[in-house]
Amino acid sequence: MEKYILDNDLDKISKLIENICLKISKYITDIDLFSSALYEVIINAIEHGNLNILYEQKKEWLQKNIYNKKLKELLKSELAKNTNIELTLDINEKENNIKIKVKDNGEGFNIKRALKSIKNDGFARESGRGIIIIKSYFDEVTHNRKGNIITLIKKFNKNIK
Repeated sequence: MEKYILDNDLDKISKLIENICLKISKYITDIDLFSSALYEVIINAIEHGNLNILYEQKKEWLQKNIYNKKLKELLKSELAKNTNIELTLDINEKENNIKIKVKDNGEGFNIKRALKSIKNDGFARESGRGIIIIKSYFDEVTHNRKGNIITLIKKFNKNIK
């Protein structure tokens, strides 16, 4: 098992994902889909977890076309400086799966409520589609009770190596 600590620097997300993709590339063939889904997990942990940007707030900022400005401001805040993302990667060849846990320092969220809202709004939403991408790619997606740790499992074929 490997552990990574990522501060709230959006420029470092791609490098971390590249590093992880190098380690798992012999197990899965759809690296682009994996990368996109993992990016969504990490960006959600930073935006909604560590920076505590709620869906309604993000929606308003997107509608006013000020989201990027507000995000940059938050990324310079004390809140951003005092929080991080913990990611663990476990490649289990015996069980033929890749397990990733991502933990943020946020207060968590209610996944059932979020999924219900997404189902009601569909793809017309300004945000929230990341959860759909994550759930459609990974074979198992679970959250802790608090809602600040997500566990992702991607199964792979025994014949790939």
